[in-house]
Amino acid sequence: MTTNEVFFGLIALSIITLVIFLIWLITRIGETLKATNKVLATTDQTLREAIAEINQNLSSLRVVTDNISTVTNDVALFSGSVRDIGEEVRQLSASVRRIGDAVHDLSTETVASVCGLRAGLRTGFDVLLKNLFQQRVAK
Repeated sequence: MTTNEVFFGLIALSIITLVIFLIWLITRIGETLKATNKVLATTDQTLREAIAEINQNLSSLRVVTDNISTVTNDVALFSGSVRDIGEEVRQLSASVRRIGDAVHDLSTETVASVCGLRAGLRTGFDVLLKNLFQQRVAK
């Protein structure tokens, strides 16, 4: 065996070793790609489910915000109604006060009129009786 044949044998053995290593490496890369594809498929399915759930949550949130807007409008209307009722109660209170003042004035006037009428009737009866007795005495 010559040195050329030995070197040729080493080169051939190195090439065979390199080919075996490359075949093993390609096989491992293929397995890694398969695993990566599985992970991507699982991730894709999970993301689709998550996106669907997020869309449902956003729809629910939209409904909630619409309901909050409706409630806010209702509260504004209610507070406006309460304000209107307060104003009407204030007006009613003023009307009742005016009626009370009128009744008070009327009762004061009525008491004064009754006292005056009583005094007038008493005076009238006194004069009538006096005149009546004077006419009898004079006859």
